[in-house]
Amino acid sequence: MVFHLGFELPAPEVMDAEGEDLTPLEVKIVQKQIRKNSAVIDDYVDRLDLLVNKEHHPNREVFIRKIRERMFLLMEENDTFRRLLWRHWQGKIPRVKVFE
Repeated sequence: MVFHLGFELPAPEVMDAEGEDLTPLEVKIVQKQIRKNSAVIDDYVDRLDLLVNKEHHPNREVFIRKIRERMFLLMEENDTFRRLLWRHWQGKIPRVKVFE
């Protein structure tokens, strides 16, 4: 177990929802989430390959549909994050208003 003193901890960074551009912290968070989602998607693809192609479960099984739905949701999320990063790097990112 590691103990940290108060002065050893990094200062929390504040995200700016009203800013015109993504902060370096926001870019890191989005990139990290893309990597995490990609790893889970790869795991789902391996599971589907095992269940459908090797164990010959029918494609219409409920548990197979659920895996596919989760996988497609993660793929859509990754596409959205990639588009966001691409717009950020091009310098034309639209900011979304946060509900107050």
